Amino acid sequence: MRLKTILAGLLMLVVGLAATLVAIVKSTDFNAYKDLIAAQVKSATGRDLVLAGNVELGISLTPTLTVSQVTFRNADWGTEPTMLKFDRLDAQIELIPLISNEIVIRKLVLADADVFLETNAEGVGNWVMGDGEGGSAPLPHVGEVQIERLSIRSHDGESDVNRRVDIDSLTARTSGPGSPIELALRAAMGGETFSAEGQIGALRQFTQGPLPLDLKGTAGAIAFTVGGQVADPAQFEGIDVDLSLAADGEVKFGDFKLPGTGPYRLAGHLTGAKGQYKLSTASGRMGESDFTGDLEYARGQTRPFIGLRLASTKLDSKDFGLEPVLSGPDKGPKDGRAFSAEPWVVPQLDMLDADMVWTAQEFAHGPYPLKNASIELHLRDGKLQLTNVTGNLVDGRLSAGGTLDTMLTPPPLLARIRADDVAAVPLLETMGLAGVLQAKNANLEVELAGPAGSLRNLLADANGSVLFETGSGRLRNSFVRLLFANLFNLISIGGSQDASQVNCLVARFDIKNGIAQSRGLVLDTPGATVLGSGNIDLRNERLDLHLDTQSKQVNLANLAVPMNVGGSLSSPNVVPDPIGAVENTAGFATRAANFATFGALAAVTGLGESNDLGPNPCRSALDAGIKAGKSATPGQKIIEGGSQVIEGVGEGAGQVIEGVGEGAKSIGKETGKALESIGDGLNDLFGN
Repeated sequence: MRLKTILAGLLMLVVGLAATLVAIVKSTDFNAYKDLIAAQVKSATGRDLVLAGNVELGISLTPTLTVSQVTFRNADWGTEPTMLKFDRLDAQIELIPLISNEIVIRKLVLADADVFLETNAEGVGNWVMGDGEGGSAPLPHVGEVQIERLSIRSHDGESDVNRRVDIDSLTARTSGPGSPIELALRAAMGGETFSAEGQIGALRQFTQGPLPLDLKGTAGAIAFTVGGQVADPAQFEGIDVDLSLAADGEVKFGDFKLPGTGPYRLAGHLTGAKGQYKLSTASGRMGESDFTGDLEYARGQTRPFIGLRLASTKLDSKDFGLEPVLSGPDKGPKDGRAFSAEPWVVPQLDMLDADMVWTAQEFAHGPYPLKNASIELHLRDGKLQLTNVTGNLVDGRLSAGGTLDTMLTPPPLLARIRADDVAAVPLLETMGLAGVLQAKNANLEVELAGPAGSLRNLLADANGSVLFETGSGRLRNSFVRLLFANLFNLISIGGSQDASQVNCLVARFDIKNGIAQSRGLVLDTPGATVLGSGNIDLRNERLDLHLDTQSKQVNLANLAVPMNVGGSLSSPNVVPDPIGAVENTAGFATRAANFATFGALAAVTGLGESNDLGPNPCRSALDAGIKAGKSATPGQKIIEGGSQVIEGVGEGAGQVIEGVGEGAKSIGKETGKALESIGDGLNDLFGN
């Protein structure tokens, strides 16, 4: 009975003490301790903490501390006065750990907060705290954090770049001090939503490092995974992670948009520190294009640098926003001109420097892919240098290069293109002459320099040269009628209803200040050989060409009338040459001596033979004619032909020159007969 009375008394005492403690706590004005709290924060961080709202304590086994309207001062060098401010914070605090001077917060809830992070010109962050005036307070352990409506703004003092992230919700949980943090996040940045979930390192690792990461989530339309660690998370240095990015459709971030429509894939191992980063063993996809290799990024002193060394099975320029520009009757200008005046938009490329080496088993830019392609380019100070583009085009070989200075207006362009033994159709289709000529093996050499303002602007001031040649093939009859007019019946012999047979064709032009001067044009068909001279005014798009024709058909010799080609490129006109009409075989040979040796010409025209003309007799005739072009006049070429012109050409060439010499001597006697013959031919051609 006595023991029972003692126990009852003790219980009443405990209850009384607890009631007294509760009464004391309830009667305590914790706002009176705001200065003490601020002093402790000042001691720990060296920064001022302002508690403008109430400080309240909810009584339970785990009391809840509520603080409202709080601001935390920025660094002394900061561009804004506060680093942190929030409307409300609730913290559930464990009581027992307080006995051993430890702060354990079971749950922390933060609402309507704003955090401003910035670096100064030396790269030091405002989150790096000083020692303050005295000792330091212990960092609390937080078991769970819940954040609602948090804005994180940042300013880079070195680049003067501002960014902002708005967190809609964030939940972070950890099982104990030193344990990893389970994370779930929903946020927005630049108008795009962002979400992440997974595991990151413990709280102390955010300052001490290394910070492990194992996350997956989405950024707009992109899904990502990242796993690895950051050695120094405070400075975001020492990155060593595996990274993957994927999107099935269009990708946009504000005004920035990835080219193409997807899908997009990128994966690799990301490493880097001090502004230099590398994605090694990378693999990826953009649309139908795939690639593997290494990507590098460096901050640089004046501008960023990007380096790419990649290889592809298939590479399509359309997947990177580079649509081929094909010319043609339905794609040309609408103002009656041949060359478009639509301005070329060339942005100044001084925002970064770059090196790129990219190989591809198949590179598509237009209807005909380049096989076993290699592309190398360099960008420095806004000047783009395309060092080399090579590959197999159809059954031949294509190579190209050039430079473009994007910092000048209009940008100066230098382009070099060479095609060897390529089918003529792919070459001519890109030149707007699709279907004009079909031939197995064509060669093209182009060197062009001019202002890249528009196609019309470029060609009007162009300098350079063009050489085009092809062996046997077929020339579309509609084109033959357009360019050769009344010579059509002669040139088309041996052809079909749709196309004329071509034995060989070669054309060479030198371009100076927009004038393309012919260095020779030779076209050989079963019915005739045509030699052309003159020029093309690319500035005004006017033609001034002369065509001499030698018939291979004796019964049609009167059709071989010299012609003048004039008019515009979009609407040429072809008329007989009234002066040249009095010359037939001898006149043809004399004029031809300007750019073709008689020996090589003999094999082309059928007037003689040569033993070694090479794979293209038209090219051989043209090259030999240029070699013989040192003589002052056509007559001197004929006189000197025995030693200079026919050297190494063969016995047949000597016979041709001899025959032509006799013909030249008898021109005066035969003038009447020639005029009569030409007159009959003109009657047949024009019907009068």
